[in-house]
Amino acid sequence: MSYVGRFAPSPTGPLHIGSLVTAVASFVHARQARGEWLVRIEDIDPPREVPGAADRILRTLERFGLEWDRSVAYQSARIEAYRSAVRALLAGGHAFRCNCSRTAIRAANDGDGTRYPGTCRGREVRADAAAVRVRVDGGLETWLDGVQGDVSIDVAGTIGDYVVWRKDGLPAYHLAVVLDDAAQGVTAVVRGVDLLEATGVHLHLQRTLDVEAPRYFHTPVIVNRLGQKLSKQTGAPDIATEPSPVLARRVLEYLGLDVPAELEGAPPTELWRYAIEHWRIEQLAGVRHLPAQP
Repeated sequence: MSYVGRFAPSPTGPLHIGSLVTAVASFVHARQARGEWLVRIEDIDPPREVPGAADRILRTLERFGLEWDRSVAYQSARIEAYRSAVRALLAGGHAFRCNCSRTAIRAANDGDGTRYPGTCRGREVRADAAAVRVRVDGGLETWLDGVQGDVSIDVAGTIGDYVVWRKDGLPAYHLAVVLDDAAQGVTAVVRGVDLLEATGVHLHLQRTLDVEAPRYFHTPVIVNRLGQKLSKQTGAPDIATEPSPVLARRVLEYLGLDVPAELEGAPPTELWRYAIEHWRIEQLAGVRHLPAQP
């Protein structure tokens, strides 16, 4: 089977160094496999999206010489495909409508936790202003992760019946990403370890929808001095205007590569060529967090 990888940012703001590290890891891994590398914009959450962010993300990837194959895919163009899948899940008895509030779910967890307790499983709930949840009936989701090794996630015990269609009439992340990976023929997903629990949900949903699961590689995330993942929410700066040779070298250092002195000041495309020849994703085995460099 030919290799198809992808990078799928949400346009909630500009790229930061943490997201660039993930993009480069997925890009280099795909190129080492002589495969395709796709870019998908996950623009299905309008309340959180920043106008113009998608274009800025794409221009930043271009500035760093990260060239994608095929046209950029936009989730907002696939709403009907998501609706169709939800209808099929409901018709097959795999899903049900739910109108529980977050407050009610927290109360069912004694005020501490968000696991869904199954409240609406046997109820008749009107379609308007209702979420759709997929039934989870126990059992561990286990897989051999390409970076983190053997992983087991108890979806039933930690998350419960999960949402695939939101009350506000928008598809949920879990549904969109699983359907899009299947539609694009993605065979390998390289992404941050912060999505490890979500992968348990994705494996469950892939089996429920009878679509093939890709191989997963969960790379470490960069954390600040407080141990928080570097992100837009924790104040990670925009990298759009920072010198690309300096940042590209720093990215490879985060990925565990010692860049030779003769590549000091080299453009990103030259550094990526070096990485494609020398980097191995196994170098990150078992690592979950990397401290942010000053």
